[in-house]
Amino acid sequence: FRSIGPEVIHESAGNIYKNLESLTKEEVYIQVQKERKMFQIDPKLSEESHLYAASMYLAIKKLLEEKGYGAYTAHFDIFQEDGRFKQVPLLAASNLMADGYGYAAEGDTMTAALVAATYILTGNTNFSEMYAMDFTKDAILMSHSGEGNWKTARTDKKIMLIDRVMGEGGLENPPTPVFAPVPGPASVLSLISVGDNFKIVAARGEIIDKADLKHAEVPYMFFKPISGVSSCVEAWLRNGGSHHEVVNLGDYTERWKVLCSILGIEYVEV
Repeated sequence: FRSIGPEVIHESAGNIYKNLESLTKEEVYIQVQKERKMFQIDPKLSEESHLYAASMYLAIKKLLEEKGYGAYTAHFDIFQEDGRFKQVPLLAASNLMADGYGYAAEGDTMTAALVAATYILTGNTNFSEMYAMDFTKDAILMSHSGEGNWKTARTDKKIMLIDRVMGEGGLENPPTPVFAPVPGPASVLSLISVGDNFKIVAARGEIIDKADLKHAEVPYMFFKPISGVSSCVEAWLRNGGSHHEVVNLGDYTERWKVLCSILGIEYVEV
């Protein structure tokens, strides 16, 4: 907090449940109708499941608005362990990123803060992780458990909202948006702590034009680093790059360099 600004505050899952209980049926139905216009709905997705996912979104958003938060993160297991929730809120995370809130999964406050900062610096962002290397494409498959800022989606394909089986969290199938972002220049960034210091590890490249994975059940993209996939990943690990990342459409690395200079933290490009 003293070094770079973000303040981290713990909130009980009970505050989300309190907001969930206070929602009216009309509020939830209005949100579902909006989503039915925006997304192509999986025929297997029940109305009951969709209504609950929309309720979780509205409940978390209300908490963020009431407390003036710019970002949030929650571990999947808290929703199961609490005992009062039916789903892991993946649609909520995606909608809230589309609303401009910072987000990261699994209690990752560092990446949540970086996602929030990216909105301010560049106006667009996505939370993801380096999932697998594709040596044929010389690219990295980026994806996570079902969260993604659908406002970055390409416009030539409809965003799907699917009924999705999810192992993590141990709850009911969470409605999950599936899309690939607009191809073009992009950068992947990680904020990490080194003792009392911080640094940003970044990789420049492009999102390649690949959006036809037949069995994809989560938002995904192929990021092709300009340094080459092997060199990029090796250097990423050597410099302590994190498990979760920000994906920023466009090349805004000069802005990140200026920010690091202002904050007095290291900037490393791999």
